[in-house]
Amino acid sequence: MRFFVNAIPLFGLLLAALLAFSARPATAAAAGHYQLTLRFDLDNGRLHGTALLDIAAGEPLSLAFPELTITDSQLTNQDGARLPLPTPQGGLDLPAAIGSRSLLLSFIAEAGGENQIDPGGIVLTDNWHPVPLQPRLFTLTAAIPAHFTAVSESDQFPLPRQGERVMADFSQPTSRIHFVAGPYRSGEQVVREGLAVHSLFFPAEEHLAEGYRQAAAEHIRRYEALLGPFPYSHYVITANRQPTGYGMPTFTLLGQAVLRLPFIRATSLGHEIVHSWFGNAVAVDSSRGNWAEGLTTFLSDHTFREEEGDAVEVRREAISRYLSWVHPDSVIPLQQFISASHSQPMAEGRRAVGYQRGAMLFAELRQQIGKTAFTAGLRRLAADYRGRQASWDDLERSFSTAAGRDLAPFFRARLERSEIPKLSAEDIRVEYQDARPLLSFSLLQHSMEPFDLVLPVQIDTAAGSSMVTVTTAAARTRVRIPLADVPLGFRLDPEFSLLRQLAADEFLPAWSRLLGAKSPLILLGREEEQKVYQPLIDLLADNTPRLETGLEATGPELAEQDLLILGGDQPVSRALFALPDHPADGLTIEVRRHPLNPDRVAVLVTSPNQEQTVAAARLLRHYGRYTYLEFHDGRNRAKEMAAGPAGLFYPISELPPGGATSALGDFASVVAALRPARVVYVGETHTSLSDHRLQLRLIESLHASHPDLAIGMEMFPASAQPVLDRYTLGDGSLNEADFLKESGYFDVWRFDYRLYRDILNYARRHRLPVLALNLDRQIVSAVSRGGGTVSLDPEQRRTLPIDRDLSLPGYGERLARVQRQHLQGGHGSSGLAGFIQAQALWDETMAATIVDYLRRHPQHRLVVLAGTEHTRKDSAIPPRVARRMAIPQASVVNIAAGTAPADLAGQADFFFFAEPAELGEPAKIGVVLDPQSGKDGQALLTINELSPHGKAAAAGLLAGDRIVSIEGRPVADFADLQIALLDRRVGDTVTLTVLRGAGGEEQRLTLRVELSRLPPSRPPL
Repeated sequence: MRFFVNAIPLFGLLLAALLAFSARPATAAAAGHYQLTLRFDLDNGRLHGTALLDIAAGEPLSLAFPELTITDSQLTNQDGARLPLPTPQGGLDLPAAIGSRSLLLSFIAEAGGENQIDPGGIVLTDNWHPVPLQPRLFTLTAAIPAHFTAVSESDQFPLPRQGERVMADFSQPTSRIHFVAGPYRSGEQVVREGLAVHSLFFPAEEHLAEGYRQAAAEHIRRYEALLGPFPYSHYVITANRQPTGYGMPTFTLLGQAVLRLPFIRATSLGHEIVHSWFGNAVAVDSSRGNWAEGLTTFLSDHTFREEEGDAVEVRREAISRYLSWVHPDSVIPLQQFISASHSQPMAEGRRAVGYQRGAMLFAELRQQIGKTAFTAGLRRLAADYRGRQASWDDLERSFSTAAGRDLAPFFRARLERSEIPKLSAEDIRVEYQDARPLLSFSLLQHSMEPFDLVLPVQIDTAAGSSMVTVTTAAARTRVRIPLADVPLGFRLDPEFSLLRQLAADEFLPAWSRLLGAKSPLILLGREEEQKVYQPLIDLLADNTPRLETGLEATGPELAEQDLLILGGDQPVSRALFALPDHPADGLTIEVRRHPLNPDRVAVLVTSPNQEQTVAAARLLRHYGRYTYLEFHDGRNRAKEMAAGPAGLFYPISELPPGGATSALGDFASVVAALRPARVVYVGETHTSLSDHRLQLRLIESLHASHPDLAIGMEMFPASAQPVLDRYTLGDGSLNEADFLKESGYFDVWRFDYRLYRDILNYARRHRLPVLALNLDRQIVSAVSRGGGTVSLDPEQRRTLPIDRDLSLPGYGERLARVQRQHLQGGHGSSGLAGFIQAQALWDETMAATIVDYLRRHPQHRLVVLAGTEHTRKDSAIPPRVARRMAIPQASVVNIAAGTAPADLAGQADFFFFAEPAELGEPAKIGVVLDPQSGKDGQALLTINELSPHGKAAAAGLLAGDRIVSIEGRPVADFADLQIALLDRRVGDTVTLTVLRGAGGEEQRLTLRVELSRLPPSRPPL
């Protein structure tokens, strides 16, 4: 039914409100009176109101009403004489006068934004009445439909009612008042004598009302024990048709959509109730900054999680949210946070300062002064400033008094500065003092000016962990910690006790990091899919994202930004994450560390249609801490959070893995356990003869029980497959030397062929297929140097596996360590993004080749020989094979020289202790060679210089000689030379034919050279 309230004349409402003023207690006389009288045009979304303000002698008055239409204004002095006053618009400033005055404004407010006026209900929360600069005592009278129930700031509830007129009288000074009315169902629960909780819910949510009343009563009892008496005689939980979460004096306004969310009653309701003490009863002096949101967040959201044993994670999430939303070019000091409004510029960044940075200030404050003093400071603040405004200075005084020390430096540093601490440790030593270990290190603060910090440090030893506290106020502090046991490592701030910069592994991937990302890159497969994902694109509108459509290759620019990848079946998505296993019927969000940049995140989103996206998008800001989310028809059905280390970790030594010797088996029993696997990976260190002998023994044993056995070898690229087939499966006409030449072994692999010779000879004798697993080296090099596949031509890209998963747990971190080792050793100069993509292409190509072979040969089993980093069962070839084909697999590693990697369980399923073995040193001529062409175009190797460690000079060789042959075998390139020397030993003598001189002076000489052992020219790979 449409309803227009007009039965009560406006002057009648005004008279009733004047009578209400006369009932105010004398204690309220210090603040000026403010009387609002309201009537509504529900059909047209309009409010007609009058505002009557008493102005004391000598009092100026400033009002703001930017969104109101003033229809009449009257200024009257204490004698009743009207004073001249032009009709104001937007605002009004009246200077002080000798006598008292009264101001009457008639105004019209239109529905819009958060203000609703219609037959379904009335919600007035945002600039709907003239707002005074200084707090005043409000009385409100409103005419509403008979079936409406109303709530406003008031000293009593239900609001007194006469017919269609309701009245609210509030004895606490305030600058704004709110009014809500609608067709509510009401309920009540007594908390204690003189205090009740009420609910005003719409019929659709009435079944939730009792649970909310009970939860509110429990929250109030809990906080009365902590903070003192609840400041009001009632509390009303009110439903709103819009998705709000507001806490006003005496009531809260919660959106219908969020009332059904399970965490609202348990946490958000408690947050709004704490605002009854801090923010409402103790108001915020906003001219000095807003402290209430941070304190309320700490006392509710943080405390609830602490009681659940989740204290470390809630503080990590607060820091992570702050770092996600607050960027160097938009950061503000905490003291400049004023408003929690979502409508302000950079709203979420400002809110992260007020809520998260504010909450972490109080977490750190409690750490520094202790819980007892902290609680005493809270109670003092609540009691001393009730009914008054408080500033950060007032909080500082309250807590300083409770703690018995001056906290001004603590507050000043955390309120006035925009930077936050960044910590590290260096020069770590373990010494002994009086026969006890002493851990010492330099603790560094990297901020412009050091903070005064109380820093927890966790010390790990073989006997367990212990916590010590370190104080620092300098850029560099030398820390000395005496211990009972030798330390294995230590962690700085493992409990996230203060707001600080996080290490990459502490800053977990979460949806909030993408929501707060500055200028994220949005990747869309096809333009026609944009409408499906537009609600998500709109969520990032304030972040100035860049949208790219139809990218087919990856390049270094992808590593520079956070990524939002919309749709799993697009080239870039599949090149980074492979084809996702997401449900087809709803929206799924998967947040991962950016595979090419550990400091950023990449988010993969799939949705079947726009309807599913729209239904989920309105809820997504409530799920910022999660790394995996599934929604169906707007309801969450799966959510997961990432886990990760806490604290800045500095290892000193590691405890070795171990096991019971009774669990060890002999060679035959391990082979028996390997037989069910269709693929057995035998990892190797490429230069270890012991590893290669183990590989051969396993091939022999598995072949005995599985005649249909093939061998996969990392050492050969796919281009070598035809010559491999001719060599191991052919008629025997291809000899070893020609095989090595045609396969390009010495160009591609370069490790001593003798290490693999017995394996290939076994395959040849038994006609076993040898599968070339590797990618052509030029492709790997191009991707590594160019930062991605964008550097390849289209034909090369077509040969690559479409699905490539760069985000397997630990994969990027492991490769980053490997790359650092390469760079420190002077090997390579590529960036991390290119290195990771090249290595992933390597693993994915080998996995795809394995699966393709097994599908074409369903009876065969495969033994794969590759480096141990490629055979890891956790993140290398095995999981990539499993993604393509569900088959049993097993990974084997040789533990050489009695040592084992710390992550042995992640590397392999089985291990062996193979006896050490040494391959004889390769015999060398002792020359440095350069490939050149002879006068007839013949390829020749020219001697550039002679090694002082060899016998070449003694044999008569000179720089500039060109080698023609060795023992009569022509030598045109390095491969010819290595083949000619393959079976030679140190001390053997070989005959070289060389050309010396040029033109008519050219001589052909035959010389005898004793082969030598030379020091390595570079460290073995």
